[in-house]
Amino acid sequence: MNQRAAILAVPVLFGAGMIGAGLAWWIAVTHTAGTASGETITLLLTDDCGRVALDNRLADYGLPATWNGLELAVTLPGTPGDDAVPAALLAPGRLELADDAGPVEARLLNAGVQVSFSGAAASVFTFDQSLPEATRATLDGTALEVESVTANELVVAARGASSTEALRVATDRVVQVRWPLPCAVRGTVREGATAVPA
Repeated sequence: MNQRAAILAVPVLFGAGMIGAGLAWWIAVTHTAGTASGETITLLLTDDCGRVALDNRLADYGLPATWNGLELAVTLPGTPGDDAVPAALLAPGRLELADDAGPVEARLLNAGVQVSFSGAAASVFTFDQSLPEATRATLDGTALEVESVTANELVVAARGASSTEALRVATDRVVQVRWPLPCAVRGTVREGATAVPA
């Protein structure tokens, strides 16, 4: 093969590789994506003021749900930790920042989950301004373990009995903070009439 042919072959091979990678991604997403396959529970809510936030949380989790007045029927993922879903859905989601000088006012721009090469999960929050290095964080009054503060990015470690549980904790925090409830919403699970804290 001459030099000109070799040079012309590079973009063709690159394009073919990109098409192959795109096809592999499509197959992975459409054929291996998780679906909610657990039991369907009904949450009996006291107020519908948080309906939009709850709908957004359910969309983030990918959980099918239907409303009937103040009753919210949710199909659970069908994975370990399903019993914690109602409390996670109804948590207020108030993230507060502070340092030694007092409260730190910053607007959330983005939130996501980060998993390290070792499998450790963390919640990552990005704000509209740089944060003090000594920033502390609480979620609904509970202190969080701040892993790092870099400019406007706050990384919060997630712990659990297993890597799967830690990933669920990190995900719950992200979903709650992205869609905080505008009011206190209380609810009970119809099946066991188990109280869910606001």
